[in-house]
Amino acid sequence: MQSFAEALKAYTRNHPFDAGNGDAETVIDQLYQAYAETHESDPPKISEGFKELECFLETLSLDDNNAVFNHCCRLCTAYEKKAFRHGLRYGAHLISELNTE
Repeated sequence: MQSFAEALKAYTRNHPFDAGNGDAETVIDQLYQAYAETHESDPPKISEGFKELECFLETLSLDDNNAVFNHCCRLCTAYEKKAFRHGLRYGAHLISELNTE
């Protein structure tokens, strides 16, 4: 295992991360972008939640409606990204624990 870790460190040192043309600055950001792009259609429960939110917002002016809706979407996206990153970190810790036994 130690030789594998050494080889991986040498490889990443000799081949720095290249995000290509994307906005990703890290590998984990690039993974999240790929994940987000492949999960563009919402499950029914989420679609229903957005319809319910729209019902609450329809009493607001169009500008206020858009401002609140966009704010909700930014919060949801930030939370999803945080959860994705934490999930990957937990997986890395799990692999590390499994390899130390």
